[in-house]
Amino acid sequence: MDQNHFQRILHNILSNTVRFSPKNGLIKISSEIITTAFSKPKRLFAIQDNGIGIPFEIQGFVFDQFSVAQGLGTDGEASTGLGLYFAKKTIEEHVGRIWFESIENKGTTFFIELPSY
Repeated sequence: MDQNHFQRILHNILSNTVRFSPKNGLIKISSEIITTAFSKPKRLFAIQDNGIGIPFEIQGFVFDQFSVAQGLGTDGEASTGLGLYFAKKTIEEHVGRIWFESIENKGTTFFIELPSY
């Protein structure tokens, strides 16, 4: 994947992480190589926050273009609804995947899995 595209993806996810986290919130970023006997190595990135979480009823729309899941951040920051759409589209074009786990009022973790060349 082009370095500029990957930086833009990380920027989009981190912007959301900051936007939907409290002041002095905790953000963790990790990366690991995953290997199995049955597939080529993959790199797994995790971006975790202790923010407001994504309400269950809109979780299915998070990656949609101009998503209905867009909302105001913890300080009233606006969103375009394009960042996660771009991230998913670009990652999938590079034979990767993106997903998240979220608990309302506890936080969200986004995962990015890409081939490790």
